[in-house]
Amino acid sequence: TGPTNKKLRCHLPVVGVEGSRLRVGDVVEEQQAGKCYVFDDSFEHEAWHDGGETRIVLLFDLWHPDLSDKEVQFLDYLQKSRLKAEKQMSAGDESDENFFSLLSKTRDMLKDNSWWVDKSNEEAA
Repeated sequence: TGPTNKKLRCHLPVVGVEGSRLRVGDVVEEQQAGKCYVFDDSFEHEAWHDGGETRIVLLFDLWHPDLSDKEVQFLDYLQKSRLKAEKQMSAGDESDENFFSLLSKTRDMLKDNSWWVDKSNEEAA
């Protein structure tokens, strides 16, 4: 749950949707593949997955449409400043407890996309 309503959160289930649900406030939805769920991030929300397949969901945020261009520019500046400060603070941190060390250590883990490509159509042909 986000601290403000400055953004809208989007969930786009791609694969492994069977058995997944999304709750926003008091509303619970059975998710469908390819259907985009957009909601105000300041509302309490959670997702469940009880299916047998790996679930992949594309998550992204959009600025709230009620924000003016100047407000978006200001919030964008704050967000970039925060990331820059966090990166500088984590520079000497050898633990795996920060976002930037995680990115650095996992950069070369996946050499290709074979771990998620659906090959079931190829096998059926």
